Amino acid sequence: MRIALFEPDIPQNAGNIFRLGACLGIPVDIIEPAGFVIDDKRLKRASMDYYDYQKIL
Repeated sequence: MRIALFEPDIPQNAGNIFRLGACLGIPVDIIEPAGFVIDDKRLKRASMDYYDYQKIL
C-alpha cells in the first residue's frame, strides 16, 4: 500500500500525511507540481520528527 498526494497545495496538510505514513510504515508519493517547496520549513514543522523517518518519492 502507498499514499499518493496529487499536486498538494498546503505544506501543513502534506506534513500531516507524512506523519501518518511514517507511523504506519507506508511510503508517500508526491505527484508534482506541488504548491510549495518540498523542503519547506512549514512542511517539516507539520510532520514534526517523523519527517526523517518517511521515504518521500
